[in-house]
Amino acid sequence: MSAILTMSGATVSAAVLALNVRTWWKSKREFKDLTPFAGGLIQGASCTLCVGGLLGWVAVKAADAGSASGDWGVNKVTGKDGSAALAAGSMGTLTPAGACMVVGAVLVGGVLFKAAGKEAKRRIVGGVFVGMTLTATAGFAQIMQWLPDAYNSLGAGVVDMLNGVMPL
Repeated sequence: MSAILTMSGATVSAAVLALNVRTWWKSKREFKDLTPFAGGLIQGASCTLCVGGLLGWVAVKAADAGSASGDWGVNKVTGKDGSAALAAGSMGTLTPAGACMVVGAVLVGGVLFKAAGKEAKRRIVGGVFVGMTLTATAGFAQIMQWLPDAYNSLGAGVVDMLNGVMPL
C-alpha cells in the first residue's frame, strides 16, 4: 500500500479503536460484542492488501483522510504540526487465488453489513476505518501478517478442490 499515515492520523485511528474497546470493556465483556468491530477491522485490513485495485485505492484514501483530519485536529488543539510520517508497513502479498478470497470476503462483509443493525453498522464502519489506516504503519502491519497467509492458504485449498485434488 502506498499510503503514509501520520502520527496524528494514527492517533485518530487509535482513538476509534480505544473507544470501541472501552465500550466493550464497560459492558458484559462478551466476545460476540466485539464481532462487528473486529470483522470491520479485518475487512479494512484486507483492502490494504489489494495494491493497485479499487479496494487498495479506497484504503489509501481512508489513510489520507485520517491523516488530514488528525493533522488538522492536532494543529487546532495544540498549535503544533502533527504530520510526522510513520514508517510504512506491508503485510505481504496475495496470490491470484488469495485475491479471489479477498473479493469473496468483501462481498460477504457487504451482505453482513446490510443485515446489521444501526449500532453494529457504526462499529463495522469504525473497524473498517481502523483496519484501512493502522495497517499502513509498520507495527500494525506486522501484527496482521497472518491475514494474507490465511487468504492465500484458503485460496490454494479452493483451487485444489476445484481441480479435484483431495488432501490426504
